Amino acid sequence: MNEYNFSDLIIGHTEHFGVIVTKEMEDSFRNITGDINPLHQDDVFACRSGKGKFKGHVCFGMLTASFYSTLAGVYLPGKHSLIHSLDIKFQKPVYVGDQLTVSGKITDKQNELQLILIKAEIRNQKSQSVSKATIKVLCLE
Repeated sequence: MNEYNFSDLIIGHTEHFGVIVTKEMEDSFRNITGDINPLHQDDVFACRSGKGKFKGHVCFGMLTASFYSTLAGVYLPGKHSLIHSLDIKFQKPVYVGDQLTVSGKITDKQNELQLILIKAEIRNQKSQSVSKATIKVLCLE
């Protein structure tokens, strides 16, 4: 876990990490949230309702979005972070087995609030963007 202080951070600072989406992650997310939508568990339903758009059941968007929390809470800035706001745009479906790279770059700092603005993105193993986000993070020290 990184422990950057606000004063350590500069505009342009980047961090990234990788993660593979597993069935166990989906099952845990389903158990925690109670989201039993068949789009997230039934391959036939997902393919039929998506009219050929999906190759199987689609991973929960909010499960993949939770990796933005990991980005801020573990990597940028890490230990001293508290997410203030998160604006996410989903772009492509994610499936079990996808290898995701989560990356973020500081694009602004607000000294009076000790707040950083992070432009973040999640890409799959084909280098396709599956989501983009703007994250405002308070740096607590």
